[in-house]
Amino acid sequence: MGGLQANRNDTDVRARLAAHADDLGYALLLKAVRPDVLATTEGEIEQAAWSTVPNVSPLFWSFRLMVGLGFFFIGLFAVAFTLASLRRLHTSRLFLRVALWALPLPWIAAELGWYVAEVGRQPWVIEGVLPTFLAVSNLSAGSVLTTLLGFVAIYSVLLIVDVFLMTKAIRLGPAPSEPDLLAEPGLAAAPAAAE
Repeated sequence: MGGLQANRNDTDVRARLAAHADDLGYALLLKAVRPDVLATTEGEIEQAAWSTVPNVSPLFWSFRLMVGLGFFFIGLFAVAFTLASLRRLHTSRLFLRVALWALPLPWIAAELGWYVAEVGRQPWVIEGVLPTFLAVSNLSAGSVLTTLLGFVAIYSVLLIVDVFLMTKAIRLGPAPSEPDLLAEPGLAAAPAAAE
């Protein structure tokens, strides 16, 4: 690589670079072990190579749990559809309890999917081309913290406003509806008599 920087028209160096172009990302992994990659030892090459081997167990179980939750959701929907078709959904206490306790499960499944995607691709941002440690932002930790705190503040205010509005709506209760004139015949005559 140094030869190409010295002379861009060197055809031998260009040919060697083209022959190894698919492996350049792997060479960049050495920068995590040693910044001066031209003076790398065999032990450092082996250390960089082993950094590409993921810890399989957490990925294996996270993926299976995510898929298992997906099948659980399909089953839960099938039971809900069946109970609703039979007009027994609102009377099935067991199903309603299971549905209530299942509320956080989609979030958990999404987080497991995120974990599998992000940890499973390590140490690469772009497979075989760009290692993760070379793709970090050049923003300072203070800038990132300020942005994060800004988002937390804005969404906290929105949460407070949302809870206030929901509480107000709940205290007001449902809007009064007009009486069902067909279901209660006694109410049909009351407005006429009042006039």
